[in-house]
Parts: sequence; structure tokens; C-alpha cells
Amino acid sequence: MSPETTTPTPAAAPKAKRPIDSLREWRGGISKELKEYFNEQQKVYKALRAALRNGPRTVPQLTKECNLPAPIVMWHLMAMRRYGEVLDGPEQNGYLLYTLKGA
Repeated sequence: MSPETTTPTPAAAPKAKRPIDSLREWRGGISKELKEYFNEQQKVYKALRAALRNGPRTVPQLTKECNLPAPIVMWHLMAMRRYGEVLDGPEQNGYLLYTLKGA
């Protein structure tokens, strides 16, 4: 193969910014408080998922197992339920049993 037939490789084009990155930059970035809020929220979801992987649980059981206040457990459990991650089950001692979908 002769050198005249090879095509030069183009220089790497700068990566285009995602619209969300442009918006964040325009707004001045994400505040420290918001980052902490999202990090804390992810820790709660992770703890709830880990507990529910061991089987169906009621809110009081999740509260005790995850060492979280009941309103926090209920709030996040309802969010997980709304987005189809958690399913309702039968009642146990007056409380619904929640199951992780696919577990």
C-alpha cells in the first residue's frame, strides 16, 4: 500500500456538551447541599434495597433493620413503589409487606 492512498486520521473532535451539563454550567453548578441531599437519598435507597433483597419486609421491620426513621422509610418506599421497584404484598400484623421487584 502506498503512502498516497492512506487517509489522514482526523484529530479528535472536542466532545459535545450534554444539554444537562450546559444547563448546570449556566446555573452555576450543583450546590453542595443538593449534592449532599442526593447522596443521602441514594444511601437510603441502597439500604432499603439491601434489606428487601432478604425477603419481604414491613415498614417497622425496615425501620429497625435500616436504622432509619419510619417517615423516611415510608417516603422512600412509596417512591420506589410508584416507580415499580417495590410491590405490595399481604398484610402481616396490620402492616403491608413490601417486596423488591425481581428479588
